[in-house]
Amino acid sequence: MEYTKNLLLQVMIILIPVFFYSMYLTNRHQFIETKRQKLIFSFLATITLVLCMSFPIYSDVNERNDLRFVALMIGILYGGGYVTGIVLAIILLLYRWYFGGTGFYSTVYQVLFLLPMFFLAYPRFVQQDRAGRMKLTWRMTLGMSLIFILVDLQEMEFFSTLQEVLTICVATIVTIFLIETLRENSQLHMEAQQAEKYKILGELASSFAHEIRNPMQTNRGFLQLLLQSPISETYKGYVQICIEEVDRANDVITEYLSLAKPEADMKESVDVCETIQTVINILYSYALERKVSIDVRLPEQECVILGHPQKVKQAFLNIIKNGIEAVHQGGAVSILVKQESQHVVIQIQDEGVGMNEDEMKRLGQPFYSLKEKGTGIGLMVSYRIIDSLHGKIIVQSQKGKGTTFTIRFPLHS
Repeated sequence: MEYTKNLLLQVMIILIPVFFYSMYLTNRHQFIETKRQKLIFSFLATITLVLCMSFPIYSDVNERNDLRFVALMIGILYGGGYVTGIVLAIILLLYRWYFGGTGFYSTVYQVLFLLPMFFLAYPRFVQQDRAGRMKLTWRMTLGMSLIFILVDLQEMEFFSTLQEVLTICVATIVTIFLIETLRENSQLHMEAQQAEKYKILGELASSFAHEIRNPMQTNRGFLQLLLQSPISETYKGYVQICIEEVDRANDVITEYLSLAKPEADMKESVDVCETIQTVINILYSYALERKVSIDVRLPEQECVILGHPQKVKQAFLNIIKNGIEAVHQGGAVSILVKQESQHVVIQIQDEGVGMNEDEMKRLGQPFYSLKEKGTGIGLMVSYRIIDSLHGKIIVQSQKGKGTTFTIRFPLHS
């Protein structure tokens, strides 16, 4: 009975970061992981580690075990990675040394075996989807179990070692499952909110965009006639400005209309390299005018995805155009297309002003733009197109050092 009570207490302790992490995501109404979120999770993992070691499970008078290594693994995978792992490992060893006893050396051996395994798995873990992370966790749990059996079997009875291993396996799997479920629910909540915004904007666009465009075209026609009439150069400059502003307003309406267009049911093969090259040809004069160079690196083989050619082109056009506008004169925009496993990866990197974390979190939201005359609709449309084609987009940026958009699409054979 005492063992069961201590085991349940350990499980509750190990779930502390899960519950607090869930509350944080719910209150922030966002899923994007930032440095602040990782720092909070690392701090919670540290508290969990100390509590697990402070309230161990006693199988008998001399044998004690806990879920300290579960806390260590979770802190590394969902916290800050390598730095967090080293800090947690030092705290674990120092705290275990404080308790004393011969078990300290077993703990050192376990850390020396487990820490490299967690570090090697971390880069792959962060790139996997939910199913991939669960499978990788299973493998790490099996590896951790073997290490415990090899290290502890010399000092503990087989039954006690097996009991400890089963406890750690169950606690690890349950904890990872809960974290992944909470992350998935948070993401679904965000996607539902975005879908509702798209729906409202689509209804607004379809109701009044066409009615606004008709009188605008009429005004533009008369302005062109006025530009051809015998008026002074000063007034011609004013008329030209009016025409440019009408065209800009017309571009905004076109972006709104793209929100109201129904998605086509039929998709076809789209060569990403060919599409990127077409977009570069369209934006070449625009980049030349702003004195921005475009560096393109395309693979020799075809990179084919399944989608709508015009929409894919529009998504790339909006993102690359934003990159050009973010760069000062003399800067560059680099575009890299490559294949990774079963995905086509497109990296669009600019040498622009960059963004902070708060600005990155709001990318793709309606009416949010960092440009003086921007509406944010273009980038929102790009996000919507990429998401509809089962693609993923990751943004990395730093103030004063530029921004990198990494887009991943499933490869179509």
